[in-house]
Amino acid sequence: MSGPVVAVLEPASDEMRARMETLCPDFDLRFAASGDPADFAEALGEARYAVTRGLRFPAAALDDAPKLELIHQWGTGTDGIPIEAARLRGITIARSPGVNAPTVAEATVALMLATLRRLPQVHASLRSGQWEQPDLWREARDLGSLTVGLVGMGAIGTEVAKRLDGFGCAVIYTRASGPMADCALRFAPLDALVAECDVISLHLPLTDTTRAMIDADALASMKQGAVLINTSRGGLVHEAALVAALVSGHLSGAGLDVFSSEPVSADNPLLSMPQVVTLPHVAGRTLDNFDRMVSHWADNIRAHAAGRQIAPECLVSA
Repeated sequence: MSGPVVAVLEPASDEMRARMETLCPDFDLRFAASGDPADFAEALGEARYAVTRGLRFPAAALDDAPKLELIHQWGTGTDGIPIEAARLRGITIARSPGVNAPTVAEATVALMLATLRRLPQVHASLRSGQWEQPDLWREARDLGSLTVGLVGMGAIGTEVAKRLDGFGCAVIYTRASGPMADCALRFAPLDALVAECDVISLHLPLTDTTRAMIDADALASMKQGAVLINTSRGGLVHEAALVAALVSGHLSGAGLDVFSSEPVSADNPLLSMPQVVTLPHVAGRTLDNFDRMVSHWADNIRAHAAGRQIAPECLVSA
């Protein structure tokens, strides 16, 4: 096959591979069978370009990619890419900011509703033969009656705010750079937001500054009975402290798409807590978003291969 060799460093089914090949007929796609270093090395050997999704791209894998010119993140979070090591090799790093925002925003609101209304628990109870739900009246909450705090107002946070508008709930936001001039929502510093809100939803990248920012102190300052939602990165939350806050009843629930270590260990206590709704990092995984994301990173690779400038907002390191 002609065209640039592109290593896709994400295990994919035959159907997913076929769809990517249909969307990228001008690429020679090389798929890594797994996250094993040998599979990475095989996919990267002749590649000018690499696309990484949920699997970490170890710095050592760069040694197996002598022709690599660009690493493209399938999404926005680049914490799994060795940016400095790649920069020293002259390798460009790019991402797809905002492309998956509508899909992740929908999943975020779905997690809010599922957690507040205890939908997984009620579903499991009904399937086990129990029609009556005597405790639901005191445990379930209306989203529209609550105050939601958005920690971060990038593309995803903004899309979540749009979707919350129809529920009638109060929405407060915070971000490190301060209030936005064109935002009608109320801004509050993080400590004030955490203390006031019934639902706190995280929409930040994982950096040295944000790692474990929701720690024992932050959790303790949340309202009694508050709910935590995280569709960003598991490392934003100190998991042991979250477990303790849930066990004590200080938090009434959590909706989590991400964990500090992924794939999540089967013995992680969060998986067995009935008040926690858990997903395996799939907030962005829909057919619609699949096509959008593949088309976006493919267009950026085409631009680079043709010597054209990639949009500045997509560049992490050039």
